Parts: sequence; C-alpha cells; structure tokens
Amino acid sequence: MALQRPRRLDFLRHIVNRILAESGAPRQLVDDVRRMVGRAEDKYKFNAFGGNVERLADYLHGRDFDDLVALVRADRSGQGTELLKRILEEAKKAYSDVPEVVEAIEARLRELEAHETPKTKSKAAALYSVLRDLEKLKAKVEFDEEKNTVQVTALDGKFTATVSYDEKSNAFILTYRAEGTAELSSPSEVQEYLKKMLSTLQGK
Repeated sequence: MALQRPRRLDFLRHIVNRILAESGAPRQLVDDVRRMVGRAEDKYKFNAFGGNVERLADYLHGRDFDDLVALVRADRSGQGTELLKRILEEAKKAYSDVPEVVEAIEARLRELEAHETPKTKSKAAALYSVLRDLEKLKAKVEFDEEKNTVQVTALDGKFTATVSYDEKSNAFILTYRAEGTAELSSPSEVQEYLKKMLSTLQGK
C-alpha cells in the first residue's frame, strides 16, 4: 500500500488569508493583498487543491508579484512590507521541500530587506541632522552608524538619550535617563516640582 502524501498547505487560504486576518493591518491593504494573490492563483494555478505549488515560484519571479511588492511599499500605514515578509517567511517553512519555491522566496526577501535598510538609515541620519541643533544647549549629539542610533548627552552626563527608528511601528523610539538634585522649601513646592516633571515626561 502506497504511503499517502501529507496534505499541502494552500498558499492563499492557509498562509496569506491567515496572516492577513491576524495582522490588524488596514482593511484596504488586507483586501488589496488578498485580491492580488487571488488573481495570481487563477493565473498561475499554484493552489494546493488540484494545482501545483511549484508554480508559486513562477509567480514570485514574475511581474505580478512585482505589482504586489509595489502595493505594499506604497502602503501609508507602514505595515505593508512587514506583512508581505511574514507571508513569505511562512510560505518558506510550508514549502521547505520545494527548492525552486524556497529559492524564489529568499530572493524576494532579500529584495525587501535591501529596500528597507537604506530607508531606516536615512531616517536616523535625518534625525541626527535635526538633533545637532541641541549642541547650542551644550549637548553632545552623536550618530552611531553601526547601531543606526543617535545618542544625546547633556548636563555633564546627568541626561542621556538614545533614539532609533523602528520600521515596524513607523516611529522614532526614544530611551532616556535623567539625574538631578533640587532644593525645595516646602512639601507643596516638592509636589509642584514633581508634578511639572511628570507632566513633562508624559508629554502634557
């Protein structure tokens, strides 16, 4: 009796749709990605139900996938590229025994990574240009190219801050530490001083 082959995961239904449903990405982006992959499935016949998953490699190498890449890169929420990377990484695991598909996925992942890196570095470099204005306040501002972060030191080391750009959240992440001493004459002054500090730290 011949051994039955294990059931294949379907690219659109088991991988793409699941990741889209879990992503929390904007509805328009989710709908557009699902629609474009659905049209590609009709064209390339790579579905796991009567099709051939090896044809997924043809899709990944083709102009239709170029269009999908262009779509996610244009997404204003900043989630598009990361979403596509998750889909590709999951597909790579699912089709690890199909060399041509794995090779095509890895090529696309390298392409996406190469596009992201300069953008992230340019964001940090632009931040450095802006923060150098703090040198007028006798702060030391340094750009760490290796870590892609900006460090700010002031008040004889009593204040330090590190800023980086996070591609996933599309935001600058500020981590800081402050030390200081104040002489106050009454409990109410202590309270007022601390309230001002907390309001400043909370961005109010």
